[in-house]
Amino acid sequence: MSQEPQQFISVPVPSQHVTQVYALLAELAGTTTAPSAGGSAAPLEDGEWPYVEWSAQDLRKLAEDPRESVQVVTDVLDILAKQPGGRVSYTSLVELLGVDRKRLRGVLSAFTRVVHKHYGRRNWPMTWVEAPSDGAEFKSEFYYTVSETIAARWRGVRPQG
Repeated sequence: MSQEPQQFISVPVPSQHVTQVYALLAELAGTTTAPSAGGSAAPLEDGEWPYVEWSAQDLRKLAEDPRESVQVVTDVLDILAKQPGGRVSYTSLVELLGVDRKRLRGVLSAFTRVVHKHYGRRNWPMTWVEAPSDGAEFKSEFYYTVSETIAARWRGVRPQG
């Protein structure tokens, strides 16, 4: 019995709902299993990590994670959560965080590994797109954002100050 090839359709999704759409698609595909507590996370049978919605509990764990790369990302989330749905350029993040461009790139790479190994998912709590740069120095760059939902959850787990 042969399977028909899977067809895909492009559907515009408001940026603030992207992570929820990913979670829904993962649920429909049966790939939303989160890692068991105390167990090590592993990719799915196809080798891919699942999309898993970031809960308030997940974000609290992230905020308390002592790894240096994670702490830089928590600073990024603090910035993004102040303007949910708004795009913040890589250049702006570098300036706001006071870090070197290469250092931030390394931090984000390390964060991806942490997300896979310790959170058992492929998706970050923020999303990004590559688009033409606002400045003259770069032709294009990445822009980061968080949804209203993630921003509210993040603000709920962060100390007020």
